Amino acid sequence: MLAWLFWGLWVAGASAIVVLWVFSVGTAFRILSGVRAGGGSNAAVDWIKMVVWPFAIRHLAGAPADRAANLSQRLSRMLVALFVAFLVATASLAVYSNLTFALPAQTHQ
Repeated sequence: MLAWLFWGLWVAGASAIVVLWVFSVGTAFRILSGVRAGGGSNAAVDWIKMVVWPFAIRHLAGAPADRAANLSQRLSRMLVALFVAFLVATASLAVYSNLTFALPAQTHQ
């Protein structure tokens, strides 16, 4: 019974990671659309930056000042939430695997 609780936590954590990633790509898109409107950059590079946004946060600068603070703060919060969801998913998967571990059968010769 306890193993199923941690299985559910793993599913919830993995789902949260996917949902947060999708929302953060949308936020990165809004930041980069503001950058492109202000005399922006290459569209193909922008798509890559949106997908790998945690590694490209410093390259998302250049949005208009009125929106930049709000969007970058939101993106930072999503990064923290993504990290927490990853920790929950990883820890619950570790506990689940420990709870369901079965020792190999003993063979006597």
